[in-house]
Amino acid sequence: MVPRADSTLLSTLPARALLGRLLAVRASLIAGWAVGIVWLHWGIGIPMPLAPMGAVLVLMALFALATAWRLRQELPATQLEFLAHLLADLTAFAVLVFFSGGVTNPFVTLMLVPVVIAAISLRPRWVWLLAAVAGTYYALLLFVYRPLAMTDPVAATAMHLGGMWFNFLASAGLIAFFVTRMHAALRARDQELADLRERQLRDERIVALGTQAALAAHELATPLATIQTTAHELATEFANDPDIGADCRLLERQAQACKSILTQLAARAQDGAPAAQPLDAWLAALVERWQVLRPDARITLHLPADSRAFRPPDGLEQAILNVLNNAADAAPEPVELRALAEADALVLEIGDRGPGFSPEQRARAGRVLFSGKPGRGWGIGLALTHATLERLGGTLTLTEREGGGTRVRIRLPWRLPV
Repeated sequence: MVPRADSTLLSTLPARALLGRLLAVRASLIAGWAVGIVWLHWGIGIPMPLAPMGAVLVLMALFALATAWRLRQELPATQLEFLAHLLADLTAFAVLVFFSGGVTNPFVTLMLVPVVIAAISLRPRWVWLLAAVAGTYYALLLFVYRPLAMTDPVAATAMHLGGMWFNFLASAGLIAFFVTRMHAALRARDQELADLRERQLRDERIVALGTQAALAAHELATPLATIQTTAHELATEFANDPDIGADCRLLERQAQACKSILTQLAARAQDGAPAAQPLDAWLAALVERWQVLRPDARITLHLPADSRAFRPPDGLEQAILNVLNNAADAAPEPVELRALAEADALVLEIGDRGPGFSPEQRARAGRVLFSGKPGRGWGIGLALTHATLERLGGTLTLTEREGGGTRVRIRLPWRLPV
């Protein structure tokens, strides 16, 4: 289940998205009012109360600067905080309309913009509260306002009609800007939630599989000890037999490898941290271990001569072995392993000459359980690898390999999360 957010948090978008878009609308309104006051007062000679209207614009500008500073803080936004921003903008707008003609000002309907923004951002009760405040302001402006000093009624009517036309364009532009940005952000959020649900479903299956694997490992310990003893006796007895001697020795090595895997699993269950070792030595030992498990597979190595101390995190070795096994299963050609020790990360590139993945499979690989080898796998190897690397802060990407096949790129930061 996806955990529910705190009920006081915004249910749509984070503070940076909502307040950032509201800040853009606020800046547009400040600029529009400033231009309109200058044009009316000095352009066409209509006296405007510059002191009070200028003071309101300065306060709005300071509030905008404070909002910009707030967006730099890693703090969650709440419903009440966003409502307070909308109420402040609505109140400032109503005061400016009061000093510029009240309801006779053609821009009075711009008070609907905060209500529209609230309708797509806040809970219904806060939307209705803001609508009631806007309605109250409009009702007051019907009776209480400072009229503009215009003596020519024909010119006043023409200006009013022109203002209504411009108000319509401004309202449509502001609403379209905010709504389209909000919808795009909401679609991105929905996609993130879908990805999160997909990862959680995958992780739940992996946890269930891990529980079953632990039980199976416990049950396998006794028969594996018998197999190892028998394999050792057969290898000793048929050491000089050219026909089955090699097979007996291979069986013994495989049994020893299985016992080593169970021993490491038990050590991890007891929170035993692996010892640090040189990076190149660790990679060479990992490849050697894989070759014991997959004697039929061939590999081409490009390992760095890097002896820095490296402590492999829990699960990394098995994640790499999963990718190597997939590459070996994909085609009989040699698997290519290339390791790069970058300044901030260890990069492993594993390539094969198999049929590769379709674009749809590459998009799903590691996120859901599926197998690209019908009848030959459970489809969990890549999902386990992807989940392990996500937990360690790393990434896994699949690309087409030049000449055919698939290249898996694993990137793991040196500073791993605790």
